[in-house]
Amino acid sequence: VNWSISHKDLEAQISNYAGVRHSSTRYYRADKSVTCRNCHRPGHLSKNCPTPKKLPPCCLCAGRDHLQHSCPARFCLNCCLPGHYFRECLERAYWNKHCNRCDMKGHYADACPEIWRQYHLTTKPGPIQAAGSPSERVVSTYCYNCSRQGHLGYECSEKRMQGNMFPTSPFVYYYDDECDIRKRANRLKRKVADLQEAGLLPEQPETPL
Repeated sequence: VNWSISHKDLEAQISNYAGVRHSSTRYYRADKSVTCRNCHRPGHLSKNCPTPKKLPPCCLCAGRDHLQHSCPARFCLNCCLPGHYFRECLERAYWNKHCNRCDMKGHYADACPEIWRQYHLTTKPGPIQAAGSPSERVVSTYCYNCSRQGHLGYECSEKRMQGNMFPTSPFVYYYDDECDIRKRANRLKRKVADLQEAGLLPEQPETPL
């Protein structure tokens, strides 16, 4: 098999070399030409463009005055807050976190999925509607991690499908009262203030009412 480059490809209008004569129309019509992605003019590729190269857009916000690592919209995969990256985060790594609310690993109590799960029966403003005694587990229980019967995914001892993910319990063990909600809101305000003081969270403009 001859793997050498065809001379027709070298002479085609999509050539990467500015000095090649475009005498072939193997893939394109005679009036067809390439367009430069840098200056948006026909006749050459961006790698051969005489115009100064444009900065690539930021993949997070599409701005052209910076790249991803310095983007003001960057966010942390550890605490899920904007303004900084994982390596700059003040919190310990998520694999060392332990929730004292649901007793699971991977997060703290103020970021526990149980916070939003506890509203599963609440349909109107006011106190959170708590469920009664938990129902007994049905026999036909299957694990989403290993697909075996008899246990749920968060109880599975097999290796996780995604190694960087920690399971969470699907049940609600505690329902907040008004005092709990106020305390959590105050803790989050203090956390925001600490991050802003450390320069890891941009100041947010006040939203007009």
